[in-house]
Amino acid sequence: MSRSICVACAGRIVLQSREASVRRLTNQLSSNRTRYPAMYRLISGLSLCASCLEKLPVIGAAICWQCGREQETEELCQDCHKLTEETLQSNRSLLRYNQWGKDLLSMYKYRGEERLAVLYAKLLAIAVLRYHQVTSFDCIAPVPLHDQRLQERGFNQVDLLAGRLGAEMGVPVRALLHRTKRTAKLSQQTGRSAREESMDGAFSWAGERLGQAKAGSYRILLLDDIYTTGSTLRSCARTIREHAGSLCDIYSVTIYR
Repeated sequence: MSRSICVACAGRIVLQSREASVRRLTNQLSSNRTRYPAMYRLISGLSLCASCLEKLPVIGAAICWQCGREQETEELCQDCHKLTEETLQSNRSLLRYNQWGKDLLSMYKYRGEERLAVLYAKLLAIAVLRYHQVTSFDCIAPVPLHDQRLQERGFNQVDLLAGRLGAEMGVPVRALLHRTKRTAKLSQQTGRSAREESMDGAFSWAGERLGQAKAGSYRILLLDDIYTTGSTLRSCARTIREHAGSLCDIYSVTIYR
Protein backbone atom coordinates (compact mmCIF):
# COMPACT_ATOMS: atom_id res chain seq x y z
CA MET A 1 0.00 0.00 0.00
CA SER A 2 3.04 2.32 0.25
CA ARG A 3 2.39 3.39 -3.35
CA SER A 4 -1.41 3.55 -3.01
CA ILE A 5 -3.34 6.74 -3.48
CA CYS A 6 -5.61 8.32 -0.86
CA VAL A 7 -9.21 8.26 -2.14
CA ALA A 8 -10.01 11.52 -0.36
CA CYS A 9 -7.12 13.84 -1.34
CA ALA A 10 -5.31 11.83 -4.04
CA GLY A 11 -2.08 12.04 -2.03
CA ARG A 12 0.28 9.07 -1.67
CA ILE A 13 -0.33 6.69 1.20
CA VAL A 14 2.88 5.92 3.07
CA LEU A 15 2.29 3.23 5.64
CA GLN A 16 5.10 4.20 7.99
CA SER A 17 3.97 7.81 8.28
CA ARG A 18 0.38 6.95 9.15
CA GLU A 19 0.95 4.08 11.60
CA ALA A 20 0.71 6.40 14.62
CA SER A 21 -2.63 7.75 13.33
CA VAL A 22 -3.96 4.21 12.80
CA ARG A 23 -3.02 3.19 16.35
CA ARG A 24 -4.45 6.38 17.89
CA LEU A 25 -7.76 5.89 16.11
CA THR A 26 -7.86 2.19 17.00
CA ASN A 27 -7.35 3.00 20.69
CA GLN A 28 -10.09 5.64 20.51
CA LEU A 29 -12.66 3.31 18.92
CA SER A 30 -11.92 0.01 20.65
CA SER A 31 -14.23 -0.23 23.65
CA ASN A 32 -12.34 -3.24 24.98
CA ARG A 33 -9.10 -5.00 24.20
CA THR A 34 -10.84 -7.97 22.55
CA ARG A 35 -12.00 -5.68 19.74
CA TYR A 36 -8.61 -4.07 19.18
CA PRO A 37 -7.28 -6.53 16.55
CA ALA A 38 -10.47 -6.38 14.42
CA MET A 39 -10.64 -2.60 14.75
CA TYR A 40 -6.96 -2.23 13.84
CA ARG A 41 -7.46 -4.39 10.74
CA LEU A 42 -10.37 -2.24 9.55
CA ILE A 43 -8.70 1.10 10.22
CA SER A 44 -5.36 0.08 8.71
CA GLY A 45 -7.29 -1.02 5.59
CA LEU A 46 -8.78 2.43 4.99
CA SER A 47 -7.49 3.96 1.76
CA LEU A 48 -6.65 7.25 3.48
CA CYS A 49 -3.29 8.98 3.97
CA ALA A 50 -2.11 10.04 7.42
CA SER A 51 -3.40 13.59 6.94
CA CYS A 52 -6.92 12.45 5.98
CA LEU A 53 -7.01 9.90 8.80
CA GLU A 54 -6.34 12.78 11.19
CA LYS A 55 -9.19 14.74 9.59
CA LEU A 56 -11.78 12.03 10.17
CA PRO A 57 -14.47 13.78 12.26
CA VAL A 58 -15.09 10.80 14.54
CA ILE A 59 -18.03 11.20 16.91
CA GLY A 60 -16.92 11.25 20.54
CA ALA A 61 -17.88 8.97 23.40
CA ALA A 62 -20.84 11.00 24.72
CA ILE A 63 -23.86 10.62 22.45
CA CYS A 64 -27.66 10.64 22.55
CA TRP A 65 -28.38 6.99 23.26
CA GLN A 66 -31.30 7.04 20.82
CA CYS A 67 -30.08 8.81 17.66
CA GLY A 68 -26.30 8.74 18.16
CA ARG A 69 -25.84 12.53 18.02
CA GLU A 70 -22.64 13.74 19.65
CA GLN A 71 -23.30 15.85 22.73
CA GLU A 72 -21.88 16.56 26.16
CA THR A 73 -23.91 13.99 28.08
CA GLU A 74 -25.18 10.47 27.40
CA GLU A 75 -28.87 11.37 27.55
CA LEU A 76 -31.69 11.80 25.07
CA CYS A 77 -31.08 14.85 22.88
CA GLN A 78 -33.74 17.57 22.58
CA ASP A 79 -35.02 16.24 19.25
CA CYS A 80 -35.45 12.68 20.54
CA HIS A 81 -37.26 13.99 23.63
CA LYS A 82 -39.92 15.41 21.31
CA LEU A 83 -40.65 12.12 19.59
CA THR A 84 -43.97 10.60 20.58
CA GLU A 85 -43.29 7.31 18.80
CA GLU A 86 -39.99 5.62 17.99
CA THR A 87 -39.72 2.26 16.25
CA LEU A 88 -35.97 2.30 15.88
CA GLN A 89 -34.14 0.75 18.80
CA SER A 90 -31.25 3.12 18.16
CA ASN A 91 -29.17 4.76 15.46
CA ARG A 92 -25.38 4.83 15.50
CA SER A 93 -23.08 6.78 13.20
CA LEU A 94 -19.31 7.05 12.97
CA LEU A 95 -18.64 10.59 11.70
CA ARG A 96 -19.94 14.13 12.16
CA TYR A 97 -21.24 15.60 8.92
CA ASN A 98 -18.84 18.51 8.39
CA GLN A 99 -17.66 20.14 5.15
CA TRP A 100 -14.97 17.45 4.60
CA GLY A 101 -17.61 14.75 4.80
CA LYS A 102 -20.05 16.71 2.68
CA ASP A 103 -17.52 17.07 -0.14
CA LEU A 104 -16.55 13.39 0.03
CA LEU A 105 -20.14 12.12 0.09
CA SER A 106 -21.00 14.36 -2.85
CA MET A 107 -18.17 12.77 -4.86
CA TYR A 108 -19.66 9.36 -4.15
CA LYS A 109 -23.39 10.02 -4.56
CA TYR A 110 -23.48 12.56 -7.36
CA ARG A 111 -20.26 12.01 -9.30
CA GLY A 112 -20.25 8.23 -9.10
CA GLU A 113 -16.81 7.87 -7.51
CA GLU A 114 -17.27 4.18 -6.75
CA ARG A 115 -13.80 3.79 -5.17
CA LEU A 116 -15.33 5.54 -2.18
CA ALA A 117 -17.71 2.59 -1.73
CA VAL A 118 -14.80 0.56 -0.37
CA LEU A 119 -13.89 3.31 2.08
CA TYR A 120 -17.46 3.91 3.22
CA ALA A 121 -18.19 0.20 3.68
CA LYS A 122 -15.16 -0.08 5.99
CA LEU A 123 -16.25 3.04 7.91
CA LEU A 124 -19.68 1.46 8.39
CA ALA A 125 -18.07 -1.78 9.56
CA ILE A 126 -16.04 0.26 12.06
CA ALA A 127 -19.25 1.89 13.32
CA VAL A 128 -20.95 -1.50 13.75
CA LEU A 129 -17.91 -2.95 15.54
CA ARG A 130 -17.71 0.10 17.81
CA TYR A 131 -21.30 -0.09 19.00
CA HIS A 132 -22.60 -3.65 18.47
CA GLN A 133 -21.74 -7.30 18.46
CA VAL A 134 -21.30 -7.72 14.70
CA THR A 135 -22.70 -11.24 14.68
CA SER A 136 -25.91 -10.24 16.43
CA PHE A 137 -27.84 -9.11 13.34
CA ASP A 138 -29.97 -11.44 11.23
CA CYS A 139 -29.91 -9.24 8.15
CA ILE A 140 -28.92 -5.86 6.73
CA ALA A 141 -31.66 -3.86 4.96
CA PRO A 142 -30.58 -0.89 2.80
CA VAL A 143 -32.78 2.20 2.44
CA PRO A 144 -34.03 2.10 -1.17
CA LEU A 145 -34.13 4.92 -3.71
CA HIS A 146 -37.25 5.83 -5.64
CA ASP A 147 -37.14 4.24 -9.12
CA GLN A 148 -37.03 7.62 -10.83
CA ARG A 149 -34.11 8.85 -8.73
CA LEU A 150 -32.34 5.52 -9.22
CA GLN A 151 -32.63 5.98 -12.97
CA GLU A 152 -31.24 9.54 -12.75
CA ARG A 153 -28.34 8.58 -10.51
CA GLY A 154 -27.53 5.27 -12.15
CA PHE A 155 -26.92 3.41 -8.91
CA ASN A 156 -28.13 3.21 -5.33
CA GLN A 157 -25.12 4.19 -3.26
CA VAL A 158 -26.56 2.46 -0.19
CA ASP A 159 -27.13 -0.86 -2.00
CA LEU A 160 -23.47 -0.87 -2.94
CA LEU A 161 -22.43 -0.26 0.66
CA ALA A 162 -24.82 -2.91 1.99
CA GLY A 163 -23.29 -5.61 -0.21
CA ARG A 164 -19.78 -4.78 0.94
CA LEU A 165 -20.76 -4.41 4.60
CA GLY A 166 -22.66 -7.70 4.51
CA ALA A 167 -19.60 -9.47 3.12
CA GLU A 168 -17.39 -7.85 5.77
CA MET A 169 -19.73 -8.86 8.62
CA GLY A 170 -20.91 -12.20 7.24
CA VAL A 171 -24.55 -11.03 7.48
CA PRO A 172 -27.05 -11.45 4.60
CA VAL A 173 -28.46 -8.38 2.84
CA ARG A 174 -32.23 -8.34 2.23
CA ALA A 175 -34.18 -5.83 0.14
CA LEU A 176 -37.10 -5.50 2.53
CA LEU A 177 -38.47 -2.19 1.26
CA HIS A 178 -39.63 -0.43 -1.87
CA ARG A 179 -39.78 3.36 -2.08
CA THR A 180 -43.21 4.41 -3.28
CA LYS A 181 -42.98 8.16 -2.89
CA ARG A 182 -40.43 10.48 -4.45
CA THR A 183 -39.68 13.24 -1.97
CA ALA A 184 -37.88 16.55 -2.42
CA LYS A 185 -34.24 16.74 -1.37
CA LEU A 186 -33.75 17.53 2.30
CA SER A 187 -32.19 20.90 1.43
CA GLN A 188 -35.43 21.84 -0.33
CA GLN A 189 -37.63 21.07 2.66
CA THR A 190 -38.13 23.58 5.44
CA GLY A 191 -38.24 22.24 8.95
CA ARG A 192 -38.31 18.90 10.70
CA SER A 193 -42.11 18.56 10.64
CA ALA A 194 -42.18 19.05 6.85
CA ARG A 195 -39.60 16.29 6.49
CA GLU A 196 -41.54 13.94 8.77
CA GLU A 197 -44.74 14.62 6.84
CA SER A 198 -43.12 14.06 3.45
CA MET A 199 -41.66 10.70 4.53
CA ASP A 200 -44.93 9.38 5.95
CA GLY A 201 -45.92 6.33 3.89
CA ALA A 202 -42.89 6.70 1.61
CA PHE A 203 -42.07 2.95 1.69
CA SER A 204 -43.86 -0.32 1.11
CA TRP A 205 -42.92 -3.86 2.05
CA ALA A 206 -40.91 -5.71 -0.59
CA GLY A 207 -39.41 -8.52 1.40
CA GLU A 208 -40.32 -12.10 2.04
CA ARG A 209 -41.41 -13.40 5.42
CA LEU A 210 -38.53 -13.20 7.84
CA GLY A 211 -39.29 -16.56 9.41
CA GLN A 212 -39.27 -17.62 13.02
CA ALA A 213 -37.61 -15.25 15.41
CA LYS A 214 -34.57 -16.72 17.05
CA ALA A 215 -33.65 -16.05 20.65
CA GLY A 216 -36.80 -14.00 21.04
CA SER A 217 -36.37 -11.47 18.27
CA TYR A 218 -35.26 -10.92 14.69
CA ARG A 219 -32.65 -8.18 14.56
CA ILE A 220 -32.50 -5.99 11.47
CA LEU A 221 -29.79 -3.44 10.73
CA LEU A 222 -31.15 -0.62 8.54
CA LEU A 223 -28.44 1.04 6.49
CA ASP A 224 -28.22 4.59 5.11
CA ASP A 225 -25.40 7.02 4.38
CA ILE A 226 -26.53 9.89 6.62
CA TYR A 227 -28.91 10.50 9.53
CA THR A 228 -30.16 14.07 9.42
CA THR A 229 -33.61 14.28 11.01
CA GLY A 230 -34.07 10.50 11.15
CA SER A 231 -37.43 10.73 9.35
CA THR A 232 -36.33 8.43 6.51
CA LEU A 233 -35.09 5.70 8.82
CA ARG A 234 -38.15 5.99 11.09
CA SER A 235 -40.46 5.65 8.09
CA CYS A 236 -38.53 2.54 6.99
CA ALA A 237 -38.68 1.09 10.50
CA ARG A 238 -42.45 1.63 10.77
CA THR A 239 -43.03 -0.20 7.47
CA ILE A 240 -40.86 -3.12 8.54
CA ARG A 241 -42.56 -3.33 11.93
CA GLU A 242 -46.01 -3.36 10.31
CA HIS A 243 -45.08 -6.43 8.28
CA ALA A 244 -42.52 -8.20 10.43
CA GLY A 245 -44.30 -7.89 13.75
CA SER A 246 -43.39 -6.86 17.27
CA LEU A 247 -40.68 -9.51 17.68
CA CYS A 248 -38.58 -7.64 15.18
CA ASP A 249 -35.91 -5.33 16.62
CA ILE A 250 -34.77 -2.64 14.20
CA TYR A 251 -31.51 -0.75 14.53
CA SER A 252 -29.85 1.61 12.08
CA VAL A 253 -26.30 2.60 11.21
CA THR A 254 -25.11 5.47 9.02
CA ILE A 255 -21.75 6.92 8.10
CA TYR A 256 -22.63 10.48 9.08
CA ARG A 257 -24.72 12.07 11.82
